[in-house]
Formats: sequence, C-alpha cells, structure tokens
Amino acid sequence: MIKAATIFTCILLTILQTAWSQRGPGSFFVSNNTMNGQDSAYAILEDALQLMQKSTVSKLSISWDSLKSAARQQLISASTGRDAYPVINWCAAQAQLNHSFLMPKANASLYANDSAALKRKPTLREVVGRIDADNAADGIGYISIPRMATTDEGLCRLLADSLQNLVRKLSNGGAVNWIIDLRNNSGGNCWPMLAGMGPLLGEGVCGWFVWPNRKSSIRYAGGTAFHNQTAMCSVSSVYVLPEEKKKNIVVLTGTNTSSAGEILALAFRGMNNVRFMGEPTAGLTTGNATYTMIDGSVLVLSVCREADRKGNLLEGKLQPDDKIASSRTEDAARIAAVMWLQSL
Repeated sequence: MIKAATIFTCILLTILQTAWSQRGPGSFFVSNNTMNGQDSAYAILEDALQLMQKSTVSKLSISWDSLKSAARQQLISASTGRDAYPVINWCAAQAQLNHSFLMPKANASLYANDSAALKRKPTLREVVGRIDADNAADGIGYISIPRMATTDEGLCRLLADSLQNLVRKLSNGGAVNWIIDLRNNSGGNCWPMLAGMGPLLGEGVCGWFVWPNRKSSIRYAGGTAFHNQTAMCSVSSVYVLPEEKKKNIVVLTGTNTSSAGEILALAFRGMNNVRFMGEPTAGLTTGNATYTMIDGSVLVLSVCREADRKGNLLEGKLQPDDKIASSRTEDAARIAAVMWLQSL
C-alpha cells in the first residue's frame, strides 16, 4: 500500500488538525490492483482499528487484541470491502466511540457535493433540512435550524447567509427576544450554523475542542466562524445585532439534537441571557476527524471532547434547564418558551 498526501476535510463537525497520529485526518491509502474482495475488507478493517486505537476518546479498558481477533473472525466469509463496514461500526461501539462510523463512498461524495463522483448534482433537500422562522407576538423571533450536511464552500455560505438574513429580518420586524429551535437538528457541519447564528452568539470564543493535553477554540468574529485562527465559513454580508435586540434567548433541544446540532447548542451555553428548554440531546458530543479508506469510504472518528465558551466539558447529553416532554397534540416546549419570555 502507498500512503498518499494528507488532506484535511471538514465533515460532520469540523476540521480537527490533530497531531495524535502519524496519519492525518483525510489521508488515504491506495491498494494495488491484485487485492481481492476479502483482502480489501481485511485491509479496511485493519486500517480503521489502527486509527481507533489511537483515539483518546476510546474506552481505555478495552482489550484491543481481543477486539481485533473478534472483528477478523466476522470477515471470514467476506467477499467485498463493504463487508467490513458493519464490523467497523461494531468495533466503534465496543470501544465506546459512539460518534464514530464508516461512511460509504456515495454518502461521502454527497456530503462533499462531489457531482463528478455522484454523476449528478445533489439537491439542496438532500443536504439540509427545512429552515423555519416567524415573528411571534411580543417581540419574539423564532428560528428552527435543521441539519446541514455539506462541506461544499458555496452551499455553506448560502446556508449561513440564510440564517443571518433571518436574524436581520426578524430583528427589523421587532424581535428582541429569541427562540432557537434545534430539536430537528441531527447534525452535519457546524460551521455554517455558527456563522449564521453569529449575531446572537456574539463576538469571541463560543466553545472548545478538548484533548488530554491541549484545546482549540471555536469562535465567531466579523461574520466568520473560526476553528482557532482558521476561517471555516463566512457570510456574504455581515449583520451586527444591537445588544438591545437580543435581550433573552431560549434554546429548544430534543433527542434528535445531535452532533453538530449539539455543538451549536453548546455555543449558547454559558451566556447570561440564555435558557434551555425541552428534552436532553442525543449525547454525540465529541469532535470528529475523517480518514479516507482504500475504497473511498470514510472513517468518521471521534478524537476529542467538547466544552462550552467557559471551558466546561460536556460529558454526554446536554441537559435543558427546563425538561419538557414532547407531545403529539401541542408544541409544549415552544409554548413554555413563549410564556417564559413574555413573563420577563
């Protein structure tokens, strides 16, 4: 196998420029043409296990030798490299890398908006959920932020622009208090979400990625979401929300609030004027790096933990200040949010 150059990508959560492995995120190996299906499956498995073992997030007490032996046993009848995928996902679960998984090549191509690999242009509906917004009575602006599953620079800017434009529109319509609904945000790419919500988050650090011996910042400044000093996503036209236009904010969370959605939720935690309502989040609160396998599939691997703007680590689910169960007959959490904001 020939090791190719390292390429960093921004998939799921972030670019995480780590030095914990000689093989960098986004790097890949090229197989020779004589490798058969079973050999390919074993090669993908071995590569993934080697990377998993180096993650500081994995279960420390696990016997990697036993895990490797059990995983290899599951590939005795493998006939294609894809047979390794469920085995790799099983290994990630055993190592308590619950935010790690093997993404098939087609899914990775969709995420990167790679129309050449897909042989078609992905639709916007495939990469982003529905964005809802309205101006409620008593100066309350409501924005529902869905998943944003793309790393395409143009699409990321479009999504960030859409969110900032909604903040501008609602503010011009009289909004001074806000409800940010993340209950349908199953993740994707956090950077357009952060850039879009920058006017409400405010300038400066709004979170951290944390390793055992170091940390890197998540911040918003001048219309751009940054990872440390690296600009990750920028809006086309910066909107600055006056302080008197963001008196209080309610963030709604639920069991579907996951991954990048949880990073956005965490960015609001620690602000003096923010309250969380709803249900606990999914608990996929680790930073991920990506590694391309020999067949073009991508290992999404948890490599660090996450903290809020004050440096408080989030272990597992983000717990709301007010737990409000979901209901089929009414939107209890949103009703409670409106009532709370009206009472201030």
